[in-house]
Amino acid sequence: MKKLHQLINSLSQGEKRFVKIRLNGNKTDSSLTSHFEFLSRQRRYNFNKLVIKGGRSVKLTRSNLSLLYEVVLKHLRSYAVNKSVEQNFRDDLSDIKNLMNKGLIEESKIQCLKLIKKANIREEFEIIKSAYKDLWNIHMLNGNLNESINTDIQSKLTAANENKQELIDLEAVYRDATTIYYQYFFHKRDSKFQEDIKLVTENINRESLQSAKAKHVFFEIKAVEYIVLGNIDSHHELRKEQLYHLISSKVFESDDLHRLLVLSNIFIKLKSKGFINELSTYLDFMADYFFPTLAIKRDSVFMEKYYDIFFLNQCYLQTWCPDAKKILSLTELFKDVIAKNHISNHILIGRIYLSLIELYILTGDHKSAIPLLVDFFGLSKKNKYSKHYIEGDILFIVANYLMNKLDTFENSLEALNRKIRRNELELDPDQLTLLEVLNSMYNNNLKEIDYYLNSLKNRQSYRIYIHKLIKSNSIDEIRKEYFIINDSNYVPNEDIFLSSIREFC
Repeated sequence: MKKLHQLINSLSQGEKRFVKIRLNGNKTDSSLTSHFEFLSRQRRYNFNKLVIKGGRSVKLTRSNLSLLYEVVLKHLRSYAVNKSVEQNFRDDLSDIKNLMNKGLIEESKIQCLKLIKKANIREEFEIIKSAYKDLWNIHMLNGNLNESINTDIQSKLTAANENKQELIDLEAVYRDATTIYYQYFFHKRDSKFQEDIKLVTENINRESLQSAKAKHVFFEIKAVEYIVLGNIDSHHELRKEQLYHLISSKVFESDDLHRLLVLSNIFIKLKSKGFINELSTYLDFMADYFFPTLAIKRDSVFMEKYYDIFFLNQCYLQTWCPDAKKILSLTELFKDVIAKNHISNHILIGRIYLSLIELYILTGDHKSAIPLLVDFFGLSKKNKYSKHYIEGDILFIVANYLMNKLDTFENSLEALNRKIRRNELELDPDQLTLLEVLNSMYNNNLKEIDYYLNSLKNRQSYRIYIHKLIKSNSIDEIRKEYFIINDSNYVPNEDIFLSSIREFC
């Protein structure tokens, strides 16, 4: 029941207190409480220690853990902070029905009208429909149902149905567009898919959309289309419009995850065009905007995604404009985030480790990279044949060559080549290019540098490695020549879009 251990250790202190109170309230089986407390303290899951501590058979312990898993999920559903907007509205509907059943008709009407107002603000169309049906019943029970009231409620139900159907239709288009996206990027880069996505999206019209939710889905559809078509400028402007829509609309008042993901898409063009000053400003905005949410809300999905985006983009920024103090601060913050279990996904943790390791190598601090590599290999030892682990292997080889540890360089390179051959591992094109450079150096048969540079597809940082390995230029010289900052005239206070969204902060 490792999943139970992960669940318990992902809970906030408030959630843990709530679950413990509920468990203590049920004295029929105190072992659930003891198991919960033991797993809360257990840093790494160890079933055998749990069996010894509980003093029960393996079979009974497994049964209790399975029951505890279901009980914890049940109590989390009733924890107010974890309830979604729709769940809270469903509770309101239950209150209205209970009041009606108890004969408190006037009070049920007041609650129903309040719910309709709140549901309209959040565009919860199913709730709106249910509430208007209840309101019709309330008027009937109250004996004041007439043609005017009936006509008004019927028109409201029709509007809610139309808005809901509009959303359903758009979501179907979004699923079709996203399927094409996956076929194009993960199966075959065929221009057929670019034509297909134009056909899928050609009939959607932003101006005719009625609801804010529908407009949000429209933005998602067009964003997927622009990515498939490779239109980075249109994608960038669209994402700005979408972010403004999300921040300015009350419908998305608590939807921090969508805002974060849309904001991160705005970074794509800034990085590809070398708009480093603008990227830095937007990263500062991201940190300021989401700080209150991080401080009070324990949403593991949001938190993990935030730190993933934050660290990867900060590392990218430091690759262009390195500052030793900021790099050290970034590393310490990352260690603190891990210690507090704000990120538990090992893939994300490994990816951030690799970004920090690469950053130290690219700034010439190879000695600081090695301890992080050791931590990374320890974390990823169960996935020694993954692309992430191979990336770590390659960085380890590069670091040792640049530190002039040639014996370690040669032995590690031979070991990596054997691992790739024996296990028929597939590397991405940029990893293959960098590995080819390392093997060419080892075999003294280097080609012209442009041959390797022209083989690179996505990894700009690999250009620094190749220049440093082949020409031995200083990192600063390479950066000045090939990593030019293209927005030296950018002035944050003159950014009209940034000023417009800051008005809602």
